[in-house]
Amino acid sequence: MPMTEIGSNDKTHDDTIERTSIVMYGLLEQLEAVLAAPKSSDDVNLGMLMGLAMYLDDRMGPFRAERLMTAAPSIILKTDAHVVREQIERFLPVLRAFGDHLTNMDAPGPAHAPVG
Repeated sequence: MPMTEIGSNDKTHDDTIERTSIVMYGLLEQLEAVLAAPKSSDDVNLGMLMGLAMYLDDRMGPFRAERLMTAAPSIILKTDAHVVREQIERFLPVLRAFGDHLTNMDAPGPAHAPVG
């Protein structure tokens, strides 16, 4: 099943999923580099997966999130999904903008709903 068929609506035929996947890969790569020590890499990766699962559960609901997480390995294998260095380099401005956003999170600005 292609990624666009997961869930109840087929709404994207553009490259939104691919672009978002590349950005997410780049973010996770940087997050692991910051958090992981040689002996804790597996724990950091598990924590990132658990965080993603909790995020999806919160945003999509537990049943849709479970279906998506269950289907993810076959989606990746069917689409031969992988990210090459050149793709990440094309999205470095997005990663930098996100880093700037994180840097300014403590700055006064619009109120955000609390997490949790």
